[in-house]
Amino acid sequence: MNSKKIMMTSLVVGLAIAAITVVLSISQTPLSTAQVAPVIPPQGNNIYLFAEGSNPQATFQFAEGTETSDFQLYDMTTGIFGTGSTTSIPMRLRDAEFTLARTVGNTPLLHNAVTQTYLNGGQMSITDFPNKMFDVSVSVVQAGGEIKLRTIDYQGCSITNYKINTRTDNEEGYTTGGKTGFAVVETYTFVCKSFALQSQDYDSMIKEANKSPFEK
Repeated sequence: MNSKKIMMTSLVVGLAIAAITVVLSISQTPLSTAQVAPVIPPQGNNIYLFAEGSNPQATFQFAEGTETSDFQLYDMTTGIFGTGSTTSIPMRLRDAEFTLARTVGNTPLLHNAVTQTYLNGGQMSITDFPNKMFDVSVSVVQAGGEIKLRTIDYQGCSITNYKINTRTDNEEGYTTGGKTGFAVVETYTFVCKSFALQSQDYDSMIKEANKSPFEK
């Protein structure tokens, strides 16, 4: 009888030790990569509120490759008809200046162009380097970039200014859900040798008007 009690007691003790071992093992096991991976927040202009959904998007043609990014602010600081200059050179062949701004994001080629410009003394440097000059197409798009309303193609561009600042006075434009917040923003200034205009909305209208009755 005593031997049976001893066996039962030994069995209970063994099970208890096994359970404790399993619990300790689980508690000491490192979390998997999936469990600790950082959560990447939504990106791109689809998370911001733009009137009629129209927002700026820019495509850069660098020596190293092509890069397209959403921007929140686009400002043509030089108008296409000039400011009263008497020169006979058409405005489309004169230097054009514009600025683009966006929250700091994954734009490696653009960031490298800024770094190269800085290391080589800026736009006026006589030193040639891969991204000293490049082309930029700035489009006003809708529907996540599927519809282009207006595009300005800039040729022979250089970066003339760059800064990062934290915006707090108009943070509602950068945050959603009714909450205020901060926005760390990059602002780029470009000067380009020439530019050309495209009106994709007009082109689409003409194409639709000239469509054959047999075309869908």
